[in-house]
Amino acid sequence: MRVGGHFCPGVLHAVQAKDGLLLRIRVPGGLIDANQLRTIADGSLSFADGTIEITSRANLQLRAVRNQDLSHIVASISSAGLLPSPQHDRVRNIVTSPIAGLDGEEFMDPRPLIHELDRQLRAEPIFANLHPKFSFAIHGGPRRFNRDLDDIALQAVDLNSSPHLHLSIGGLSSGFMVKRSDAVECVLAVTKLCIGLASEYSVPVRAKAVVKIPDALKGIVDALSHLLTPSPVATPSHTVIEALMGVYPTTQDGRVSIIPSVPLGRLNPEQARYLADVSNEWEGDIRLAPWRGVVLGSIPKSAADNIVGHLQTIGLSCEGRDGFQGIAACAGITGCDASLADVRGDAASLAQRLLGHAVPSGWTVNLSGCDKQCARRHGATAELIAGPLGYTLNMAGSRVASDCSREFALDAVAALHENLLSEVAAQ
Repeated sequence: MRVGGHFCPGVLHAVQAKDGLLLRIRVPGGLIDANQLRTIADGSLSFADGTIEITSRANLQLRAVRNQDLSHIVASISSAGLLPSPQHDRVRNIVTSPIAGLDGEEFMDPRPLIHELDRQLRAEPIFANLHPKFSFAIHGGPRRFNRDLDDIALQAVDLNSSPHLHLSIGGLSSGFMVKRSDAVECVLAVTKLCIGLASEYSVPVRAKAVVKIPDALKGIVDALSHLLTPSPVATPSHTVIEALMGVYPTTQDGRVSIIPSVPLGRLNPEQARYLADVSNEWEGDIRLAPWRGVVLGSIPKSAADNIVGHLQTIGLSCEGRDGFQGIAACAGITGCDASLADVRGDAASLAQRLLGHAVPSGWTVNLSGCDKQCARRHGATAELIAGPLGYTLNMAGSRVASDCSREFALDAVAALHENLLSEVAAQ
């Protein structure tokens, strides 16, 4: 078991942080079962800092693991089926909609493809060479819920015939589509070509880097001509939704999805165990969401009110007025040596100021402890970046202040929030 590594952590690639070892657990498609979540909750309480962090690619993190406890928590994670291939520990970024199979706007349920892609990725040693940030996405309809440009993405298109998926590579449309029956084969073939080209041209093993090589995209498409057909429709439009919250109908009669706010993407063991218990009791399911949240799917509508009420009592509000919606923060001064501010504490202070208020459309705030901006999401409404003398404050992409106090920065963001709500009310 190797501790360290220069990139992203894994389960077998624990990274030393200020507060202890950091582990990241792969959850392909964010599809986690109740017993797995309960195991992680127990491990967090016994061997970590008592919190479970949800990442922006719908994986999980545990922090503050002690060296002497590392083997115990690794064994626990492995026993839960969350370490199916030690060689592919950090090949983990497979994303889909957190309401896949439940969304009435979908053209197809992408979950079987997610499972098959994961199985085949883990079956071949060559894919262990992928960059830890290499990401795959399979979307069953026009909606996607993450703002990242994935390395390889398939998006279902409605042709009123057999299901097809539009292929994008490195964020660029290929102009072609693939049959659902050939989708996984196509993704794996593109991935192998990216690995080969990255090695040949000495670039990172990222499709985003590979497509910058002259004629690389055309060469990949030509090599896959036996699987691809020209797309008769333009690149599918993406409705980027930062987060869902509340109770939503599903494609299943009498069943709903319950989506609470998870403050700063962190669950405590009590919350995680309750989610697991509800899922087991009502034969529902749990999905991790790329807005660093959770979805309780396929829950009987008759049980929703009681569940929502209990979620409220344990700090997981479904009303969208807890102040935390749209706010993201990095580990901050308690967890990272590079951080220059208690950004999580400041995020909680900001949420307290916004408590009880509605959330403007598209509202996002990033608080970063240093200029590396690990919590950054592109296009945020407001950014607070800590420096030696205070915060740099950006709003709507423009610099508002440098080296300002936390009080000034939080007041300014709260005022912006109020102004945006006032503009909506005046319309």
